[in-house]
Amino acid sequence: MAVSIDTGTILIEKIIVHSIPKHKKGDFTQEPQYSEQESSLPDDLRLFFKEKVIQSLGSNKELRVCYDTESISPVSTYIKQIITSEGKDLVEQSKLMAEYLYKIQDGQNASGILVIIYGKINDKSACVIIKLERDEGAQLELDPITKSFNIKNVKDLMLTRKTKIYKVGLFINKATFKVKYDGSTADLQIDPKSKKVVTTWFIEKFLGCIPVENPKTTTKKFYDYTTTYIQTIDDPVKKAKYTQDLNSYLQKNSHNISAKEFANDYMDTSDKEKYGKYLTEKKFRMSEFPKDNDYIDSKIKTITMIFANDISIVGKKGTFSDNVKLENRKDGTTKAEVISKVKAVK
Repeated sequence: MAVSIDTGTILIEKIIVHSIPKHKKGDFTQEPQYSEQESSLPDDLRLFFKEKVIQSLGSNKELRVCYDTESISPVSTYIKQIITSEGKDLVEQSKLMAEYLYKIQDGQNASGILVIIYGKINDKSACVIIKLERDEGAQLELDPITKSFNIKNVKDLMLTRKTKIYKVGLFINKATFKVKYDGSTADLQIDPKSKKVVTTWFIEKFLGCIPVENPKTTTKKFYDYTTTYIQTIDDPVKKAKYTQDLNSYLQKNSHNISAKEFANDYMDTSDKEKYGKYLTEKKFRMSEFPKDNDYIDSKIKTITMIFANDISIVGKKGTFSDNVKLENRKDGTTKAEVISKVKAVK
């Protein structure tokens, strides 16, 4: 049975803070201020940040996500290393995370604070990322001795409302937790329950994640979009081939599928490029996702070819391409040849 992520049981063990200045795109003269060691973490601060994480991820802003295999963001690598090392690499990996955030920000992003937490949920490792945006007048002072920020100062800024929690991400090892997603996020500037497109700069560009969708829904979208594209092809023989290929592909003995794999395995180069552009316009990814044919099972078991003279040919899985010979003729018609014994006439 799948184990759910119970954020209410999170135990915060380590925490570190980095400061990201506001800067114009391409202007890197004012560099981030990095903490060189973890912040001290008394019990009251553990409780404070635990409550903030639970509050944010328990709201209607919470969105389950998985790492996007096509993203150029390295943040998932840093998160995995923090989790794998059980927090031992928190300082180094969190600095890399802050550096990447600084590089991809532009003049539209406010100065911010990045808080990285290592903790455990039911004795299993977890990593929490909190991005705060602060008023320009709200400063953090780097301790000259430790060369690090004190997490207490971050709490004080938050309590004076000079800093707000805008974005939170909690990540785990999905294999350890036996779930189908890599983490949960909350971007307090969006409402995923009322928007069809819920990816944001924080989720997509920084974290390198995409929302987790029901595999049944994603598989149906893939089938519907691909079928629609196939219908735009003028060549009826190629159209029949791609339809049969799509049905066969979806019935392969595999747990995951992707539009990229389908295109590479079955489509001509020119069609592959047009197909990729079509899916991009529809905002459907080419990368891999879990397959579930429940919503389309009856559709992919047959293929029907209807001719202009009201003659139809219906074939089941694997029978059409093997038993129907199609040929485009010079007059624009298509010749279909079926050689078989007659089973019945209805």
